[in-house]
Amino acid sequence: MKNRLHLSNEGFFSFSMYIVLIYMAGVYYHYHNRFMMIIEIQSNFIEIYNTRIQDILG
Repeated sequence: MKNRLHLSNEGFFSFSMYIVLIYMAGVYYHYHNRFMMIIEIQSNFIEIYNTRIQDILG
């Protein structure tokens, strides 16, 4: 009886794990994209400051 009960819940467990993994992948990509956007903005600011300093010096 106990073995049959475990088998009947196996589909629900794997579906739940599938939903959790999709959610975790979505959270990862959200923060990864946000982090990359911040790095790109910082790189743009560094490039702007670099060109301004080059204009001042030369």
